[in-house]
Amino acid sequence: MVSERVPPQSEPGNPDTATVADQPKHRPVVAWVITLMLLGCTLISYLDRAILGLVAQPAMADLGLTAAEFGAISSAASLLSPIAALLFAFVADRLPLKNTLFTLVLVWSLLQLPIFFAASAGLLLVTRLILGAADAPANSLMHSIAYSWWPNERRGLPAAILTTGASFGKLIFAPVIVVIIAAFSWEAGFLTVAIMGFVWCVAWAFVGKVGPYADDVTPAKAEAVAEGPADPTVGRRAPLLSILLTGTFIGYLAVFTAAGILVVIVLTWLPSYFQEGLGFSAVMAGSLFGVPSIMSVVFLFLYGPLGDKALSRGVPARVVRVLIGGALVAAGGLSLLALPLVSGVAGPMALLMLGYGLVTSIYAVANPTLAQIVPAAQRTSVLTIGLALSGLLSVVGPWLAGVVLDAAKASGAGADGYLDVFMMAGGIAIAGGALFALLANPERDALKVEAARAALAARNAA
Repeated sequence: MVSERVPPQSEPGNPDTATVADQPKHRPVVAWVITLMLLGCTLISYLDRAILGLVAQPAMADLGLTAAEFGAISSAASLLSPIAALLFAFVADRLPLKNTLFTLVLVWSLLQLPIFFAASAGLLLVTRLILGAADAPANSLMHSIAYSWWPNERRGLPAAILTTGASFGKLIFAPVIVVIIAAFSWEAGFLTVAIMGFVWCVAWAFVGKVGPYADDVTPAKAEAVAEGPADPTVGRRAPLLSILLTGTFIGYLAVFTAAGILVVIVLTWLPSYFQEGLGFSAVMAGSLFGVPSIMSVVFLFLYGPLGDKALSRGVPARVVRVLIGGALVAAGGLSLLALPLVSGVAGPMALLMLGYGLVTSIYAVANPTLAQIVPAAQRTSVLTIGLALSGLLSVVGPWLAGVVLDAAKASGAGADGYLDVFMMAGGIAIAGGALFALLANPERDALKVEAARAALAARNAA
């Protein structure tokens, strides 16, 4: 597909475009089609992991598992994920994005099938381990493909849309899967998400493609997709440590870990809290699984586009993406800490919705913030490293929550253990939001990384 070229437009603080001789023309129709396809991919990725939370109660009863044992199986889904992501980072920028994503989704879908045919605790553990490894590179791949269709100042909305895949999975598809589980068996839920993955793979094979802002392609590929000479930024790389030691990367790691801990706890234990803590039936608990995500969707779709508009008007990303983003995450943590102050059903639900929505709003800006300081040729690998390290730090979330729940049950506190779990996640969110606000500065760090890149290029030339 040939793309047209327009005069360059420099993006302040973004090394991707500051020295680019010419810029590709934005193609909104195709960009939206690809973004929506990637939204479907995030939805499937979410359901592949969330299915464990939807079947928690019947699976524990059927397989004879304690809460800590089931939490350990859920944690297993993240155990190999950081290792796989770090290994993937070494080759990420050399692999074809479209085909790699297709392969990952196909593997996810195949991994759901053994549980349907021969469920056991051991098989559940093994498939979760492999699924975590196969899922590890997906987030960075999806964002890299999406960013290849959008310029820096317009990436907040696509990032928000990709994040809402999890929310739509809870709101739209989780209730359907819960009904299937209730009507047939908990194993049938795994078959359902497998079929969804296979359908997406067929569609992606025909529709998927990388966009004109993908500067991380080789010169030969750039010639194939663009008129004129290959983009001069192709192959530009900075020393990896010059990126990983920036305040922006460290702040990103802190806030993504904090948000990740809350997300994995919700994935594993929220339906159980609705049953044991708030007294809902199993079907109703599964149907309400997506309720906290309503606020997540609201904040993501407010924050992403409004942030993009502010950036296009010249407001620094340090303010739009970092200070406001960190404050929203900390406010979400405070909402979760307030859970013991309310009673009944409406109060806890409202605080959970608010807390979860505020914390996960960071997904609209965290990846674009990190991408802003990274040369385009290293975008996929650096995003993968960031997601891998944050995943490594958040891997203990479901297991730790299970330990807290077992301790509460043993002491006779029962459902109060869920409040302890969400308060723990709230405290971590406050710390993560504060560190992000204090440390991240994409304008400053983009200049540092660019200087390190230029110095490396000069040394290589000499």
